[in-house]
Amino acid sequence: MDNTFSFFPFGALFCLTLFCFVAVRIFAIRYRCRDNKQTDRLKDLVIKGELTETEYDRLKNPLTK
Repeated sequence: MDNTFSFFPFGALFCLTLFCFVAVRIFAIRYRCRDNKQTDRLKDLVIKGELTETEYDRLKNPLTK
């Protein structure tokens, strides 16, 4: 009978958990940057006069939720 203990399953679970944390963090950062770019575009449209303040407020609310 072989009584050796293998750390392979724990190592694999650790790597998988670490990968999931990194993936979620990258997703959160990219999602936040995308929202900032969209609101910056809206601000540019207001500055150019192509969008009114009320339209800006109406469009900004869904982006910031």
